[in-house]
Amino acid sequence: MATNIERLIKEIKSLSPTEKIELAQRLNEEAIFNDQSWYWTPEWQAAEKEADEDIAEGRNHRFKNVNNAIKFLHEQTEQANGE
Repeated sequence: MATNIERLIKEIKSLSPTEKIELAQRLNEEAIFNDQSWYWTPEWQAAEKEADEDIAEGRNHRFKNVNNAIKFLHEQTEQANGE
């Protein structure tokens, strides 16, 4: 990785002033901010993939309001506990 960074630094130094400004603007627009870095962790991306698969297979529910969602969750818990 250090070799790649050194190569990038060398390339950046060779850019024209206009290209350096454009690069800085693009990096600012596309950078992953520290408060969003959790989203790109392998664990979170695996969960995102699982959620996408669940949605594609219809394994999701929509509710008109929070009360209906809570009622559904209670029913699922009771069913799982054999009540």
